Amino acid sequence: SGVYRIGSSVEFDWCSVSAIRALRGLGRKSVMINYNPETVSTDYDECDRLYFEELSLERVLDVYELEGCDQAIVSVGGQIPNTLALKMGNSDVKVAGTTPEMIDTAEDRNKFSALCDSVGID
Repeated sequence: SGVYRIGSSVEFDWCSVSAIRALRGLGRKSVMINYNPETVSTDYDECDRLYFEELSLERVLDVYELEGCDQAIVSVGGQIPNTLALKMGNSDVKVAGTTPEMIDTAEDRNKFSALCDSVGID
């Protein structure tokens, strides 16, 4: 989840908690990295393991390896996880859902514009 400011970031917290609850419903364990202790996802009973760490590639890789994670869900955490997605994929992290390459294409204005041009969208 991202930094909480009035009127922003709450949707990412809701998305993160919803993803954790869906994983629980599927019988899967969840690990959350969150640097904002003011959000609901920091509640001790929402996820199986909770890390209050910076959202950097190094910390994500450390936690991913330490916990023996199968996959990482980045699409519910906001801008920082989206910008880390490609680097995570290049570091052998299996990103669930949208591929890191497509996340990068959507985040990079030049790549996104080229994609739109290639399919005839003005």
